[in-house]
Amino acid sequence: MANQYPASASLPQQVADLRLREDPRSTRDAKQLENQMREAHLLADGTFAGIYHTSNGKRVTVFGGTGFRLTPSADADAEIKRLTEQYALRDTQVMKTGVRGRHERCAVGRTDGVGAVVCTSVDHGSITTGVFTGLSVADSSRLLGTLRERIVTTDG
Repeated sequence: MANQYPASASLPQQVADLRLREDPRSTRDAKQLENQMREAHLLADGTFAGIYHTSNGKRVTVFGGTGFRLTPSADADAEIKRLTEQYALRDTQVMKTGVRGRHERCAVGRTDGVGAVVCTSVDHGSITTGVFTGLSVADSSRLLGTLRERIVTTDG
């Protein structure tokens, strides 16, 4: 727990083959997601959201927040539940993170009429959620881990 909190977040311009989109629509959509995170997680120290894309058209939306979390496993379940209607989620899976105190859930759903995987990863200092198109559940989980490593930093 001490190495997970306090945490801060910053969106990099590029992660692997993903580039942060900064066009007006993507910026507006990211701001809306960040506001939804703030409303859903009132005690968050900070929130973030960004939309990334690859050259071959895959889209990754990532959002989350920092702040102390007493029950990360329950928070991961609650985040998937919160997003179930918005993304028509089903078949939630508990994913192994290999990190003590970090809990991850992934579920299959839809975004903008396209099949998607939604994964959320929660530890004692932050929550990071990704919406992935064109990827399997396992690949989405791995990519969320990569994004999380680049976005969230800890002082612990």
